[in-house]
Amino acid sequence: MEHADVVVVGAGQAGLATAYALVGHGLKSVVLEASDQPAGSWPRYCDSLTLFSPARFGSLPGMPFGGGDPDRYPHRDEVVAYLTTYAARRREGGGRRHRGGHRVSPRPAVPHRPRHR
Repeated sequence: MEHADVVVVGAGQAGLATAYALVGHGLKSVVLEASDQPAGSWPRYCDSLTLFSPARFGSLPGMPFGGGDPDRYPHRDEVVAYLTTYAARRREGGGRRHRGGHRVSPRPAVPHRPRHR
C-alpha cells in the first residue's frame, strides 16, 4: 500500500499547483483525478474556450506558460497541453498521480485521543 501525507483531489490547475506547493513543504502527496489524464475539465470544454486572463498570469508555480506572446489568451488545447506537461514533469520529479478506481487509505495526521471527562 502506498502512503501519502496529503491527498489532493483533482488534477486541474488548483490540484496540480497544490501538489507542487506540498512538495516545497516536504510533504508527499498523491493527486486523484477521475479522468484518464491530468488537466481537470479542460479537455471536455468547447474547443473555442480560452483562459480568462493572459498567458503571463496563467502559469502554475515552477513552470512558465510559454508558447509565445505573454499577452495572448491561450485556447483550450494549449491549456490541456500545458497542464499535461506540468503533471508529467511533476511525476518525473518524484510526484505521483492516481486515477479513478484506485483505493487510497489515508494515515491520520493527528492520532485520535479520546477525551476523558
